[in-house]
Amino acid sequence: MLPEKFRLQDFGEIEKVKKEGKLIQNPLFGLLVLKREDNGLSRFAFIVSLKISKKSTKRNRAKRLLSEVVRSFLPEIKDGFDLVFLAKKSIIDKSFWDIKKQVEIILKKGGLTYED
Repeated sequence: MLPEKFRLQDFGEIEKVKKEGKLIQNPLFGLLVLKREDNGLSRFAFIVSLKISKKSTKRNRAKRLLSEVVRSFLPEIKDGFDLVFLAKKSIIDKSFWDIKKQVEIILKKGGLTYED
């Protein structure tokens, strides 16, 4: 689970990212990215709707996997961004490693990681 300081929890902030953020698509999820004015820690939210699965266990598993993958990338992610992950139906049957690979690709595509 992500530490609280890395979570986007206010509904208004999530809505702002949804309205003003840049969308990057991926086979497993979409990623909305919004650059903030400050250079504070980047914050994350995960949205897995009922369209993905009617079963809460599957939706919660998808959120937990996404959260855990993002947690593993925290040292590499640039500060000052708000990011919202929008899960797609294809994420349901994927493993941790499949999701991790796709998150790595999308973070690099969006210029959100520090270059080696």
